[in-house]
Amino acid sequence: MATANVKKRNRNNRQRGKIYEKLIASVFNGVRNLDKSRPHTDVENKTHVYEVKSRQAKMPTLFDGAFKQLHLASKESKKKEGGVVVVYTGGQGGKARAVLIQEIDLDRDSTS
Repeated sequence: MATANVKKRNRNNRQRGKIYEKLIASVFNGVRNLDKSRPHTDVENKTHVYEVKSRQAKMPTLFDGAFKQLHLASKESKKKEGGVVVVYTGGQGGKARAVLIQEIDLDRDSTS
């Protein structure tokens, strides 16, 4: 019984992934990678490749707050929003890493 549930969940996750890969491809004027010889590429356009991860959860509070603060900072400074930078300090003795996160409008008309 547990195996059937896992297979169903995996199938649902793959289906959800395909839907969002198609959506992200349209946002970036790209295509989904169907070439099995390049298994690490989800979406690509002429100049960039994208790894798409989807979650069935709401946006984490950390990011919601950070994007609100970014929007306010943009208005105050009259400058464009660059994105949210999340720094993982690496803990004790680990190497610090930083990730730039930019919000993408998934409702925009991809033909414009």
